[in-house]
Amino acid sequence: MTKRPCRVPLFAFIFASVAACAHAPTYNVAPPASVTFGNSLEAMTPVFESSCATFNVRVLDPAALPIAKTSHVQVDCQGLFHAGSDRLAEFVFADDSLAFVWVLTTAEEEPTILDALLETYGEPTHNTPLFVAFTDAFVALRRDTPELLYYGEAVAPVYRSWFDQSADE
Repeated sequence: MTKRPCRVPLFAFIFASVAACAHAPTYNVAPPASVTFGNSLEAMTPVFESSCATFNVRVLDPAALPIAKTSHVQVDCQGLFHAGSDRLAEFVFADDSLAFVWVLTTAEEEPTILDALLETYGEPTHNTPLFVAFTDAFVALRRDTPELLYYGEAVAPVYRSWFDQSADE
């Protein structure tokens, strides 16, 4: 696991530096800073070039993605540093607009990632055996296939509806 250094301003005293690093979250579960939902594949390509060890662009059937009308593209990004480790991230574009990102995790990490989500976003809006969702923040933790989901405001109503329906079952 690659560990990024804790960054503390130069003017901080040594004791403040140690305290700041000791309290820094192990898992930063905020969406990757380079992600801008709604951006085109072309606009996101420099992000993939700088943030992924390797990446692969796959053109998929739009019919397989209910929010897509004309195109469905997925970029598989290997080596994206996120939530404390280098990971596989799947960037999904519907009609050339970044709609959501899946970041693969492991089942063993679920308690730690869930704690980080709770610390970052507060109480979840939905908590089921399949997922924990924080719909106000557009993020969810999937449990059946361990991964984090980040999505944009444009598809938020679709996910909210799915989370609501799944929680009622």
